[in-house]
Amino acid sequence: MSATDTLDEATIRERLAALSPEIPWAHHFDLGFGIETVTPSDEQFYGKATGLKKFGLLVADLVPFHTRAAKLDGMRVLDVACAEGEHSTRLASMGAEVVGIEGRPLYLERAKLAADVLGVSDRVDFRLGDVRSMSTQDLGTFDLVMASGILHHLNTEAFAPFLKSLCELTRDTCVIYTHIATPLAVERHRLQGPVSSAEGYEGYLFREHKDGASDKEKSDQVRASLDNTHSFWATEASFNKALIDSGFQSVFRSIKPHMFSNFDNASYRPVTVCRNVR
Repeated sequence: MSATDTLDEATIRERLAALSPEIPWAHHFDLGFGIETVTPSDEQFYGKATGLKKFGLLVADLVPFHTRAAKLDGMRVLDVACAEGEHSTRLASMGAEVVGIEGRPLYLERAKLAADVLGVSDRVDFRLGDVRSMSTQDLGTFDLVMASGILHHLNTEAFAPFLKSLCELTRDTCVIYTHIATPLAVERHRLQGPVSSAEGYEGYLFREHKDGASDKEKSDQVRASLDNTHSFWATEASFNKALIDSGFQSVFRSIKPHMFSNFDNASYRPVTVCRNVR
């Protein structure tokens, strides 16, 4: 996505300078005037930031096959843990009405800037909130729910309730991208365990923060969890069972299209399409 002429260069640069430029952006945006939120010179972050675009593109590709409407135009969409808004703004540019929930104020303000520059702020409602406490009373229900890269940052206690809330919020389709605890993932990411949740779901723990990290240290670690020291990566069997137990009427694994062509990566980073037709 590229910028429109909604804001002038000076305003964009001024607003960027007020959004903690010392903390690298997680999402890549072309804001016009030669301004990118992450540049190729930022080798540590550029590849991942541009790679994250794949989820929004993937969701758009899945819509014709896995939703009743079969098109994004006019669809009500929830972007769970929207971060800086790459997926929200992309789907809004394709005609969706999007609500983005994000727990970090910095990410939220960056998302609002991106939406303003890209000319979609009238179709995106970014809200500060904890994804572990979402409810239909506060948000309503949605034709499409996206949960990209957030489940594997939640702890054991939040795992099952979070999936249940996704089901309750979904009136048609939910697309989940997460990590699960396969043998390769356990080895590659040095997962600890095995452990079991109170509901009996099996998995492993991934370290998010050092022991005794302060609230500020956790907040500044923007690519980690909000506050839990460890996150829970369920085994594939437990992940699938938890989706069914949460109430989804049907569950599909998307083999093609997928975000990764490397099958080793795709094996423990599934894209799952859940239907809850009401």
